[in-house]
Amino acid sequence: MFMKKRLMATVGVVAVIATACGSSTASTAPSASTAASGAPASGSPAGSAAASASANANLADQQLLKIDLTNEPPTLDPDKAQDSTSIEVLNQIQRGLVYFDKDLKIVPEMAQSYDVSPDSKTLTFHLKDGLQYSNGDPILAKDFVYSIKRTADPRTAAPYAYVLCEIAGSDKLLGSSTCNTTTPTPKTDADIEAALANFGVSAPDDKTVVVQLNTPAAYFLDVLALWIAVPVQEKWITSPNATEAENYVSSGPFMLKEWTHNSKLVIVPNPKWTAGPGPTLTEVDMSMLNDPATAQASYEAGDLDMVLTPAADLRRVKDDPVLGPQVVDQAQAGIGYYDYNTVKGPTANKDFRIALTEAIDKQNLIDTTWGGTGAVANSMVMPGMQGYQPDLNPYPYNLDDAKKHMATALAALGKTSCADFGKLPFGYNTGADHENRVAYMAQQWTKAFGCQFDQVGLEWKVFLKRRQAGDFIISRDAWGADYPHPNNQLAGIFTCGGGNNSSQYCNKDFDALIAQAAAEPDPTKQTALYNQAQTMMVGDAPVIFLRFVVARYEIKPYVTNYFGTPGDSQLPGDKFFETIQIAKH
Repeated sequence: MFMKKRLMATVGVVAVIATACGSSTASTAPSASTAASGAPASGSPAGSAAASASANANLADQQLLKIDLTNEPPTLDPDKAQDSTSIEVLNQIQRGLVYFDKDLKIVPEMAQSYDVSPDSKTLTFHLKDGLQYSNGDPILAKDFVYSIKRTADPRTAAPYAYVLCEIAGSDKLLGSSTCNTTTPTPKTDADIEAALANFGVSAPDDKTVVVQLNTPAAYFLDVLALWIAVPVQEKWITSPNATEAENYVSSGPFMLKEWTHNSKLVIVPNPKWTAGPGPTLTEVDMSMLNDPATAQASYEAGDLDMVLTPAADLRRVKDDPVLGPQVVDQAQAGIGYYDYNTVKGPTANKDFRIALTEAIDKQNLIDTTWGGTGAVANSMVMPGMQGYQPDLNPYPYNLDDAKKHMATALAALGKTSCADFGKLPFGYNTGADHENRVAYMAQQWTKAFGCQFDQVGLEWKVFLKRRQAGDFIISRDAWGADYPHPNNQLAGIFTCGGGNNSSQYCNKDFDALIAQAAAEPDPTKQTALYNQAQTMMVGDAPVIFLRFVVARYEIKPYVTNYFGTPGDSQLPGDKFFETIQIAKH
């Protein structure tokens, strides 16, 4: 029942965003059908044998896909990853008990089947026969338990640990620093080990994984489809340089062949993969050009097969007689926004944050720096998703009101001008078209209030660390839905101490509403609670929401059988590269 509601929410995200932007997807569109819960299936789309035989006759001899990651993945440790670049690679080289199909429905992957108890608090997974890692070792139930517990272990410091707060015993393991509980986070190794022993994930035998929940969380199967719940061998991940290519152990359809840092990453088929259809591609070469213009030039020169169109080229590419037919506009369950530092600097003042928010004409920003693609965003939960609030916009573009809020803020902060704060550090990651947006916003704020900014562009992994450390007063951010449920859009991003809470926003009343909503089984009452929480958070203005995402890509016509979804990390179909084929050309 809840699975169907989440699927319909995903379909709504595609339809509503695409309609708002006048865009459409060129890849396979999600359907509204649902699979029976627990039915044996594979997360990888596959056609009939006859269709495959026909397709093989049209395939190129060289099954090589060339793409650009833009940035160096900060980590390929599945329990520690949090960013789209790392996740794009991990989706290919690691898989778990369940996964997504092309319609973003949850289906068994390494699990042959699963059972849900009548109270929806116990999930039992039964593994398929013959599962192996890329090194030939068997994949055992205990490896899933180890991985999930390692993600939750406070010593791992996993950014996504908060998604496990619904597991029984999480209050004593993750504590108040991560979950909405009054229980202190354990500090000593002995206390942590004791809490891990009572954490609700177990393996009664080599082929059975049991997950026990505190509450019947409607979205928890989606959580188990994420990279933080894939099987991990303890002997592998604790060995020296475990995530380097020569040592890497994969559980997915591909495995890591080469990782030349800050230059190139190569994946090839995993010969031990049996959980689903194997790849047709014999190699995927992933460059790290770190410059949209260079990537676009490489695509036009034939050195890349897919590319995210740079903002400066959006209209040119669409109108080009050769490139135009290669354009794919993919509506995504994603949002772009910028964090205000809510604990230090002038942005710790709510009126200061409101003033900055009201001084930005978001539609003009989209038209100017995103080529008009995407729709204005004023809140976090996305269009078409459960809990979307189309009329929630307490701080619309209004320069007169913005100046009043700025005057109130300056009086409270003992300043006569915004310039009195000196240059405010405004952080962003380079290599992804963010420079123009940062410059646009800084210019508008300088013009309206006289504020001065130090525009700090950094390499992706360096930027992530500094943003998490709170080094910026304003910083670039974005969110792509891991699963289409408002819990994923609000918890952990805006809850106190959340692993993805870059604004450091903390409102205990908001946290209480999120916890209450997560435990509420009635969808109507649950939505009302999420709406109440979101309204409270948006009113506090911890971030400036900008745009619901529609991404423009160019894809060579010989790249076939890819399945773009609104949940893709960076490129259409990057949830399952194993389906992609290169046609003769």
